[in-house]
Amino acid sequence: MKNNITQYKKKYSNKYKTICIAPLLSLRFTVSGNVQVCCFNRLYTIGKYPENSLTDIINSNTLKQIKSKIENDDLSFGCEYCYNLISNKLYDSVGAKNYNYLDNYSINAGFPVMMDFEIGNNCNLECVMCNGENSALIRQNREGKTPYKVPYTDNFVSELEYYIPHLKEARFVGGEPFMIDLNYKIWEKIIKINPTCKIIILTNGTILNDRIKELIEKGNFNISISADGINKLTYESIRINAKHEIFLNNFYYYLNYAKRNNYIMNFNFCPMSLNWKEIPEVFNFCNKEQLKVIIHTVYFPPHIALWSLETNKLLEILNFLKQNTPKTKIFNKIHKENNSAYYSLIKQLEKWISIAEKNNYNNLNDSELESLFFNKLQNYINNSKYFAINDKVDIYKTYSESFRNIFNKIDTIEKTKLYIFLNSFSIELLIAELINNDSNKIIDRLKYGIK
Repeated sequence: MKNNITQYKKKYSNKYKTICIAPLLSLRFTVSGNVQVCCFNRLYTIGKYPENSLTDIINSNTLKQIKSKIENDDLSFGCEYCYNLISNKLYDSVGAKNYNYLDNYSINAGFPVMMDFEIGNNCNLECVMCNGENSALIRQNREGKTPYKVPYTDNFVSELEYYIPHLKEARFVGGEPFMIDLNYKIWEKIIKINPTCKIIILTNGTILNDRIKELIEKGNFNISISADGINKLTYESIRINAKHEIFLNNFYYYLNYAKRNNYIMNFNFCPMSLNWKEIPEVFNFCNKEQLKVIIHTVYFPPHIALWSLETNKLLEILNFLKQNTPKTKIFNKIHKENNSAYYSLIKQLEKWISIAEKNNYNNLNDSELESLFFNKLQNYINNSKYFAINDKVDIYKTYSESFRNIFNKIDTIEKTKLYIFLNSFSIELLIAELINNDSNKIIDRLKYGIK
């Protein structure tokens, strides 16, 4: 692993010479109030708002621990996602590299230079790969739950004022940022206090009105688009409630805005079982329009995720992508980066195929699959540096009981598929779900996800 880390750092170097610079410079606020250092490390929350103030969170011992570990190339503090990719030499897919551009900024002790805001779940869509935590409509219509109460208020905006002067960048995602009232208050504060700060918004592109047009002309905005298909049938089958014609009209408005303001617009795309045949077409479209493709790996729900497909289907997709590589020649940096993203996806498919062939879960019965899962859970806890050595026996007992209770409550799905899913999925992310969410949320995801 040490050699892999050296190779990765050589390919994706930053001026701080660390494997990841996210803990040094960034902060992420999630809709539940949990605060993290990045969008990949979900096990180590460095605080919870409003129980902890922003100042307490930024000065927390947990954040200091994560920084210390990262500075020593130690990915044992909740960084399993990046650890697994580096260990498998899938360097182009490593999440840490997405933060390397921040090395243009200097560390300002006690003041993050980038903040990532996911502070609401109001959304007009019910995308098939989404859930109630990120879409109020899904929570209401699909999950049949009461509205999700987010913890952020005007007091949060007031606390931010102390840190806004030091920000170089602020990102806004989930549900649909242009539908979250508190976002507008933060944007107005940034424009007033620190007008040079870059404000990045990831929008589904279905909402555009005079208020938005006037707003983005006032500040240093950078709009990114999220969509999962170019063709009407595919697009509307995934983005439930969206109209393809409205999306395209708004998309070109935002694209022209990006060109006027001299920045490259990102096109965020989720490859799934529903749209894999359009992947080459999406890349060709983005190369033509000078858009940077950002690939998001879908893990939930498993029944539409690529990683959970049978080996024969993965091989079919892999061969299709290899036979239909983007036609555009590499003329500039955007083409080069998109080409790298395309072949990174191919490498990821090859890795999933290798894992499926190695594990061969389909030849095991339910009892064997269940034992395999609990062995996996115990091995992770035994090897983890997150848990105190003297507590590991009790921790395993607690988590194993929690999972057994969850299994017992899920009686509407086929157990075999559940066990195969759990054995295939990241144990660290499963534990993070237990720590950060109640068991009912996990049950909802599993019920919807295993079909």
